[in-house]
Amino acid sequence: MQRYVTAGELSQLCNLHIQTLHYYDKIGLLKPSGRRAKDGARLYTFDQVYKLTTIRYQQRLGKSLAQIADYLASRDVTTTLDDLNQQMDTVHQKMAELKLVEKMLEEKIDFLQQKFSVIQETDPTKVDVIEFPPRFYVAAGGEEFQFGNDYFYVYPTVVFHEAGKKSFGVYVSEDFKTEHPLAQLSQIPGGRYFCAYHKGSYETIFTTIDALKDLAKQRGYAVSERSVCFNIIDQFLEPDTSNYLTEVQLQILS
Repeated sequence: MQRYVTAGELSQLCNLHIQTLHYYDKIGLLKPSGRRAKDGARLYTFDQVYKLTTIRYQQRLGKSLAQIADYLASRDVTTTLDDLNQQMDTVHQKMAELKLVEKMLEEKIDFLQQKFSVIQETDPTKVDVIEFPPRFYVAAGGEEFQFGNDYFYVYPTVVFHEAGKKSFGVYVSEDFKTEHPLAQLSQIPGGRYFCAYHKGSYETIFTTIDALKDLAKQRGYAVSERSVCFNIIDQFLEPDTSNYLTEVQLQILS
């Protein structure tokens, strides 16, 4: 039986780039058992395959090479069992995080499908009066908040315009608080709303808002100065701003 394998043979055996083995040798993580006399090629014993497999598995768990080196240097039955328990805790945590992501995606898909269905079945230029229950959002402050918060990708964005000021939030379900206990929920009041769709860039949305206010006045409605705008097709879905679609809502006060 062959006692040694070269770095090239070991890399093929373990489906690993040979330069990775060279690097492991350089940093002392997996040094060859010896060198071949005629050409200095690195030689590894078959037992080292197990060590290499352990290194690769630890990397899959997200450990750094320094952490792996510490683990290999101090492992015994007790430390290995502790490590396996820690791995299980990590897996459970990731599973819980993925379940949250799954629910967030389901809510995003449901929101878009419901809105697309309404748009396809009705005239998007039509103005409606719609009764809404109280709705919830996570207030986000200024526009710069969007770029550092994953909520804005997964959840629908809601934008409020009032007295020349603009604020943002993410539209969420009421049970969002259960899954994100630290989140502070704000409420969009329930009631009747004057609703219309705006197609085009955000820079032109005040054309629709002002037209909606004028139409409400013509029909004898007193509406709030605060407009509630739900982004339906936005920069996360469509690069062409002329295809953006926003639902504009004005609460009817009397």
